[in-house]
Amino acid sequence: MLSVALSTLRIRWTSFVGTFVALALGVGLMATAMLVIGATAGVADLAQQRWSGAPAVVVPDTGIDLADDSGQIQSTPVAQQPGLSAAVVAAVARTGRVVEDHTFYAQLAGGPAEQVGRGWSAAEAGGYRLTAGAAPAAAGQVVVGGGDAGLVGRTLPLLTADGPREVTVSGVTEAVPFEHAVFFTDAEAARISPAVGALAAYGPAEAVRQAVAEAGGRGPERAAVLTGKERATADPHHAFLLSQMDNVDTPLGLAAGVAGFVAVFVVAGTFALSVAQRRRELALLRLIGSTRRQLRRLIHAEAVLVGVLASAAGCGLGLVGAPLCRSWLVDHKIVSADFTVPIAGWALATAAVIGLVTAVVGVVVSSVRAGLISPGEALREAAVERSPRAANVFRWTVGGLALAAGVVAVSGTATMQPEAGSNAAASASLVLVVVGAFVTLAGVLAGPVIRLVTALPARLSRAASGPADDADEVGGAVWSTARQSALTAFRRTAATTTPVVIVVSLAGCLLGTIGTINAAQVSAVGRQLSHADWVVSPAGTPGLSKALVDRVRAVPGITAVVSTPTAVYAEEQGPSALSLQAAAVDAAGLATVAELPVVSGSAADLGPGSIIVNTVWPGNPHAGGEVSAWLADGTRKQFKVAAVLQAGADSTQAYLDASDNPAGSTLPSRILVRLAPGTDRATASAALQSAVAGLGARISTPDEVSAAATDANQESSKNGMLMILGLSVLYALVALANTLVMTLGDRRRELAMLRLAGATRGQVLRAVATETLLCVGAGALVGAIASAISIGGSWAALRQLVGPTPAVVPWSTVGELLAGCAVIGLAAAVVPAALALRGGDGRSILAGIAGEAG
Repeated sequence: MLSVALSTLRIRWTSFVGTFVALALGVGLMATAMLVIGATAGVADLAQQRWSGAPAVVVPDTGIDLADDSGQIQSTPVAQQPGLSAAVVAAVARTGRVVEDHTFYAQLAGGPAEQVGRGWSAAEAGGYRLTAGAAPAAAGQVVVGGGDAGLVGRTLPLLTADGPREVTVSGVTEAVPFEHAVFFTDAEAARISPAVGALAAYGPAEAVRQAVAEAGGRGPERAAVLTGKERATADPHHAFLLSQMDNVDTPLGLAAGVAGFVAVFVVAGTFALSVAQRRRELALLRLIGSTRRQLRRLIHAEAVLVGVLASAAGCGLGLVGAPLCRSWLVDHKIVSADFTVPIAGWALATAAVIGLVTAVVGVVVSSVRAGLISPGEALREAAVERSPRAANVFRWTVGGLALAAGVVAVSGTATMQPEAGSNAAASASLVLVVVGAFVTLAGVLAGPVIRLVTALPARLSRAASGPADDADEVGGAVWSTARQSALTAFRRTAATTTPVVIVVSLAGCLLGTIGTINAAQVSAVGRQLSHADWVVSPAGTPGLSKALVDRVRAVPGITAVVSTPTAVYAEEQGPSALSLQAAAVDAAGLATVAELPVVSGSAADLGPGSIIVNTVWPGNPHAGGEVSAWLADGTRKQFKVAAVLQAGADSTQAYLDASDNPAGSTLPSRILVRLAPGTDRATASAALQSAVAGLGARISTPDEVSAAATDANQESSKNGMLMILGLSVLYALVALANTLVMTLGDRRRELAMLRLAGATRGQVLRAVATETLLCVGAGALVGAIASAISIGGSWAALRQLVGPTPAVVPWSTVGELLAGCAVIGLAAAVVPAALALRGGDGRSILAGIAGEAG
């Protein structure tokens, strides 16, 4: 059958164009995604990084160690690593020269928010070179990394964790790619930040390891020795790059998954249409003695051949698409400009294999259907198309089961695990189940939907003029012809409707679900801030300084609650330490300033030695009980549970009193302010503005904070969804055009018969356009139903978490995509039809068809 398959491809290549293009695009999308994902698997080695000039780096390595039943130790690094102990520093110093690193917050006025202060001796390890001036020689002198030579000798304001001060620039260095630093004298750096955050060791590496092993021990004195490429992990810039890669990897991985998901349905649909168009040929093969098994093998051989060619073309498209995707990521500031996408053979090979498997899987149903063809039945169906019963049974069975599973999962999430509704990744998986169900059902739902839609004009006309009107009579000959054609050309209608369902349901479900989650997060912020009058937050700085906090607290007539982000760790089954985002707050005013979703207990009971947890905390704690937790620096402590919160859209999962938070370099992230009864609002507002002036902070109302949260969430979601949706929607739109062009051969005889029946060329084209719009409209309605189920499920789950919150329907985006479907569908259907009708009546068109057949 291989020779027959080759001959078929060579002679009837037009029947396989749609399948080839659809599969090539799918492989191209997956190859692009995999090449970029491969580039995000690690951080490229930078020739220059913070410790590239030091043979070895010693860093703290404190972690939470828990042993499982087999005695294996599971270690979880803590977020706030303590400084190296004096014993470790002394032991390593005995092996050779060492340089202590003291890093702290120091930001020149107008400087980048990530700017840090360090001791000048540490600059050597990073390869800094002075370009003007000299090293700092006294307290108050600094060297500005990457600064302009004109700064030398100037006195500039500097923000620190303690507050503002002035420094004199003694020198500047060339810019480096890994940090923005302000260098102080070593003595002043040690005074500002006594903890030794890292130690550059210039002695023999083995001697350094032995010294650390002998002095390190356990607990806070644990340390690690990094050499070679490992030194990059001690650079905060490395962690930042890794987070950037994660931000790309997750949505792009979803994009690849969605592309593969779309590819299966589109390829299956286009190949099924191709097989349906060749039923007469397959029947002739049965007449000359081919067995059912041979026909199935023929279809699979054709799929393999098309799959190989399309996969090769798709890999070529991936090589073109990967640089374009990289440029898009850089332009949208999702990755830095130095991000590169190398050619990875494994990524291209994987995409090619997936494409080949997709082609084979996509024709399984078609091959079975081809094998069931009997010569007489096929020849009868060649003249009059009948409803594909076997395919319909398959669609109802598989699509119905998938829809039932999706509805059960969505409703179960809403009722039993509403917190999962706030997880975008978990919601996306449910979305694909619902979308897959309706895409499978599109072929059998299109007809009933078209009947329903076209029955409305008849009903309206019947109500106005009497019972004589029916759906075909209302609208005239063009309308009735288009309607009957859409209802009787089952395969063409199904193949046209399916891409539209993919576009509308994917866009509606994904954008609507993510938008609803974002709206719930905004609702949660608004509810939490409902008792506050103002919010003090950073403005161009990483946090709020101690001086600013003290000034705000000193404003008369207000209650100020300072919130500092931190982390706590709870033991879960495994055993392992579960990291939870927490906030250290002024417990005395929390209950009066913040509105928290309390399930049990009271936020007013929070104080030293107590904690507020949410329902995610392992072990189902209850108010009044006790829990054991590790603080951000690894210190273990017993807490009394003051209250339990409903897990929701708010990312903060625990609250503890500020006195229990270990001292560290983390700056407060915001201050909630509430007026005391009888305080004049204008006077308090003016005092607050005066308190924060020049300290890198802004004062906002709760509504302004909610609006800012909306903008940030929408921008983040927009970029992520563009990666996930953009390629797949483009793929589906091209598939729609391919499908309509593929059906031109079938339609030429229909068009000729319409011309012979007396229809004008314009009437025929209007009938073709109307039929296309009916199919697009049917796909839009089916996709809207899928979107309603997905968005409704997310809304129901999130409403339990945050209370009243809107369900977001992306009307404008879906409308634009639907308009695109209509335009592309009309162009792909009407233009070829117009070319087929050009310069001839019905007889000449039929004569041309007969001549081609001969």
